[in-house]
Amino acid sequence: ERDPEMRQTKKGNQWHFGMKGHIGVDSKTKLIHSVVATGANVHDSQVLPDLLHGQETRYWGDSAYIGQRQAARSKAPKVRDFTNCRATRSHPL
Repeated sequence: ERDPEMRQTKKGNQWHFGMKGHIGVDSKTKLIHSVVATGANVHDSQVLPDLLHGQETRYWGDSAYIGQRQAARSKAPKVRDFTNCRATRSHPL
């Protein structure tokens, strides 16, 4: 019997079924402070507020977290965004 919390998603031309783990880590101590498990169909950026504890001054992420500054500031007012930029044809990384 399938677990009702697991979902499927398609990336490229391949289907994936299961769950994803999202982890919040302190950048100085390297300790994990939050873990969120979601279905495979949930985008990474949707769980950003759940990964913050509120005392952060900075957060890093891959390009999936671009445009999430307001969501992060609602949870941690003093946080600064250090997410990676997306590359384009005219502006490679």
